[in-house]
Amino acid sequence: MSTLLVKRKGYSRRAYTRRDGTRIKETTVGPSTYRTPDKGKAGRTPESEQWFEPGVHTGWKKEQSEPIRRGKVLKAHKGNVLSSARSMQALANVSTDRDTAKKASEDADYFYGLHQRQPSVKRRTLRITPRMTRLR
Repeated sequence: MSTLLVKRKGYSRRAYTRRDGTRIKETTVGPSTYRTPDKGKAGRTPESEQWFEPGVHTGWKKEQSEPIRRGKVLKAHKGNVLSSARSMQALANVSTDRDTAKKASEDADYFYGLHQRQPSVKRRTLRITPRMTRLR
């Protein structure tokens, strides 16, 4: 993308006091110009970034039944429920087809719920050392 030349107008700034107690006098800030990269129209994603590239190919299709869709996603992510949920949520977020977005979102919610019900794997175990006199 190209760069834009931004021309800022000057303005008068009122006096104020900083948090540390330093007093700043009233002054006039002069006009300035600078170059910035053109980021396109506000709220629009450039066409080069509009396509969703999944990290893992799952074989998910909206025409499939729920158990088949969810099984394929879980198998593609090697049983990682959280990874499956995140990939379905990403698909739902970028999809322009309402049916696809709805089904992907439902599958994401299912996997997130499954993840919440799983017991935590990373439990800290307490190792008793010689300095711990009360625990021996």
